[in-house]
Amino acid sequence: MTGRMRRIGARASGFPRSVSRWSGRMRLSTAVALAVLAGVVLAAVAEWVLFVAFHPQRGGTSVDVTKLALTVVGGVGGVVALVIAYRRQRDVEQGRFVERFGAAAAQLGATDVAVRIAGVYAMAGVADESDGLRRQQCIDVLCGYLRLPYDPEHGSSGRTKRIVTTPSARTAENLDPGKVEEHQEYRQNDREVRATIVRVIASRLRPAAEYDWSARDFDFRTAYLEDADFSGTTFLGAARFDHATFSGDARFDGATFSGAEFANATFSRAAGFATATFSGDAGFDHASFSGDAEFVGATFLRAARFSHASFSGGAEFVRASFSLGAEFVDASFSGTAEFV
Repeated sequence: MTGRMRRIGARASGFPRSVSRWSGRMRLSTAVALAVLAGVVLAAVAEWVLFVAFHPQRGGTSVDVTKLALTVVGGVGGVVALVIAYRRQRDVEQGRFVERFGAAAAQLGATDVAVRIAGVYAMAGVADESDGLRRQQCIDVLCGYLRLPYDPEHGSSGRTKRIVTTPSARTAENLDPGKVEEHQEYRQNDREVRATIVRVIASRLRPAAEYDWSARDFDFRTAYLEDADFSGTTFLGAARFDHATFSGDARFDGATFSGAEFANATFSRAAGFATATFSGDAGFDHASFSGDAEFVGATFLRAARFSHASFSGGAEFVRASFSLGAEFVDASFSGTAEFV
């Protein structure tokens, strides 16, 4: 019943958003013309009603009708003015968003680590003060940063560049082979920036968050996540962790997912999903668990897929609940597997 009410509420809230997007794409001249047309129609209807109400046989005069008609026309003009003011304010807000979004994105691309960390909080601030598509854009940038190429061996290093020099091939025509240089660029101390992004996102997904991002989509596919703590978070939108690599412990204890994909994900240490709730499909196909996989008390309300998953450590599914079946086709268990 709760899920049904949530879907009904989503459709109800989606209607005004769709109207807002439709009106936002409308040209200003078109909006004004529609407002004038609507006003003229209302004025005609109102004048007809007023004429009937103030008909001379009922004690009214033509002067009364004219005064009231002029009042209606003035109201139409007010509506047009409001339409213009609304569109002007919307354009100002859009310009302010673009300016702040661009500045935060520029900070995230800076070479200095302190500037990039400031960019994380700046982008989160823009998302906090936005909604709908604008908030999703900010979240996509933060998630996109975690999907950038990353070398964990240099994650906490101050090195920004590595030059590898190798001799070129010697040929009959080229007696002096010379050297070939390969330049590898690094983002200085990028580990702290990435950890900040994870903390900022997770803090907006917990019940006590001042700004709630849980209804948005999060794309962590192919991301490299170190000691990621998403415990107690709520993902009402799509949560994609396909092909993600979790270095260190991955904590999702008590998390709630409307739909989660961890297909081909790699968990190098403990993977904690204790008391987690999956209201949508949970996909762990081909996932690799090198440490303990803790699903104690987890609830799977839809399909739970663990086909071809490999469990090198302990696999704990004690008190786990599967409502629509669980698939462990060709899954391998090297350690202890508990389904008490």
